[in-house]
Amino acid sequence: MKLLTKEVDLGLLSTQFENIQFHMFCSDDRLSFISCMVCVCETKEEIINNWRTIQNIMTVYHQSSGGFDAWNMYLAFFSVEYLPVWDKYEIENNKFSARKIVLDGLQKIPSIDQMIIELEKQLLGSDLTLETRSDHVTKDLTNLENYYRGAPLDSRSASREKRALMIDKIIESLSSNEN
Repeated sequence: MKLLTKEVDLGLLSTQFENIQFHMFCSDDRLSFISCMVCVCETKEEIINNWRTIQNIMTVYHQSSGGFDAWNMYLAFFSVEYLPVWDKYEIENNKFSARKIVLDGLQKIPSIDQMIIELEKQLLGSDLTLETRSDHVTKDLTNLENYYRGAPLDSRSASREKRALMIDKIIESLSSNEN
């Protein structure tokens, strides 16, 4: 899944907040329902003083009123200045109408392509990789197999007791070999 720029009339926001650039991005998969409004601010004060108002305008004019896409709306703030920790915490933990992301302390104002890359990392986990597991894990599993091989699967009380003893042996083994 990728984020694409979406042509939306953001004139109301642009005229009300002249020093802030606004962009809208949406996912290319119609089943994913992700859209993100981006606010590029040069100063931390622009974010701190205006995030609630921007959020409210976005909610009224740019957020769907129903369906799954109403739940997958993001509001992202980019800034070259660092926000105070408490302000950043307050913004990012406010879940009214949209989830919020603050990307602060940037070296310079990012280009549209750089914003998309960073948002894909934040929203889609595009920077995550799946690591292969070592053979060490499978060796440990084969040792564990010695404890549960032959476990009775029926519901008789003798079978339950035997399974409980097997579990106890596994717990003892793990407790004595924690490292």
